[in-house]
Amino acid sequence: MPKRFLRNALLMAVVTVLMALSLVFYIHNTNPLPGGENPNNVLLLDGVYTSVQQGYLSEVTVTVTISSGMVSDVQADASGETPALGGVAAAQLATALTEAGSSANVDVVSGSTYTSEAVLAGMDDCLAQAAG
Repeated sequence: MPKRFLRNALLMAVVTVLMALSLVFYIHNTNPLPGGENPNNVLLLDGVYTSVQQGYLSEVTVTVTISSGMVSDVQADASGETPALGGVAAAQLATALTEAGSSANVDVVSGSTYTSEAVLAGMDDCLAQAAG
């Protein structure tokens, strides 16, 4: 009987520790990033960085402003793209990228894949420039 009790107590302790770790991992990975947070913890140099990428019909210009080591503003100029598709997608993505601070958790806009990919690539390029 004592061996069985000891085994069960040990098993319960292991299960409790695993559940606690799972909860910590879940909470850590579900908290939204505050606007402009630097999720990769890379030192970003303050400044304004620009990247030009090929969209569907034209080049897309992405401008990223870094303040205090974090993304403070993202602008995407897709004026050469179809206004109702690429233009709208670029504006949506610029807002999402400003809030996220990187392109890691931002998806392309359906119907504007090429423009979206150009904006995301431009963001990545600007962050690479800022990382020095």
